[in-house]
Amino acid sequence: MTELDDLKSTWQTLNRTLERQHTLAFHQSRESKLERLRSGFRPLVIGQVIQIICGLLLSICGGSFWFDHIGVAHLMFYGISLHAYGVMLIVFAARDLFLIQRLDYGAPVLALQKQIAGLRDWHLRCALWFAVAGCFIWVPLVLLIFHGLGADVWQRAPEVVGWFFLSSVVCLAVLLGIIASRRRPGGEKLDASSTGRSVTRAQALLAEIERFEQE
Repeated sequence: MTELDDLKSTWQTLNRTLERQHTLAFHQSRESKLERLRSGFRPLVIGQVIQIICGLLLSICGGSFWFDHIGVAHLMFYGISLHAYGVMLIVFAARDLFLIQRLDYGAPVLALQKQIAGLRDWHLRCALWFAVAGCFIWVPLVLLIFHGLGADVWQRAPEVVGWFFLSSVVCLAVLLGIIASRRRPGGEKLDASSTGRSVTRAQALLAEIERFEQE
């Protein structure tokens, strides 16, 4: 009877040791993946900081330009357009950094997945807004550059400006066609490219952690 009790005690001790080892291995693997998750967002953070700096410079340049040309409608249009685009760059990047900063890496995987899904949705909306704005913002930028070189295209060749805006409308039509294709099979590839590699990798790492937890 004593040998049986000793065998049972040894077996229980072995089970507890295996459980501790499994728990330790799980936590080490989870922490390793979460660290990769954190480091994976660094390029995105750096990119957003650069975007804020570019937006700040563009908004200052655009703002000072339209302020210096108050009363000249088309020149004010150039400056205000670029000023607004610069502010959009700043606001969108700041929102991105806020969403990244509030990620709770100690939360359950499901909660963290929801947070990153919110970041992904925000990236998709930003990509759409930037794409739409990009169809038009190049027009005042090019016209402002020509003005800086001494050529007021708006007054000297208004038909060129018309062609510029017509090109913008065509770009917008192409964009709308691309957006419509996202609803077709295979459109998820476009969504993945819009969200950025950092967010895509983060979702893949969380999926790995979730599978590991379920095993």
